Amino acid sequence: MQNIFTNNLKTYETIDSKFKLEAKEKEKILDMISKFNEELNTMLKNAKLS
Repeated sequence: MQNIFTNNLKTYETIDSKFKLEAKEKEKILDMISKFNEELNTMLKNAKLS
């Protein structure tokens, strides 16, 4: 699981370095990544408990 979250952080860093983004756009991307991580974590926990 930690590898997935680390890869998502690297994805954000890549986007941040390659695109000129406003602070609001960066915040939106971080929010999307965070929501994805939360939903993935919940889904995997539920699958493990099944």
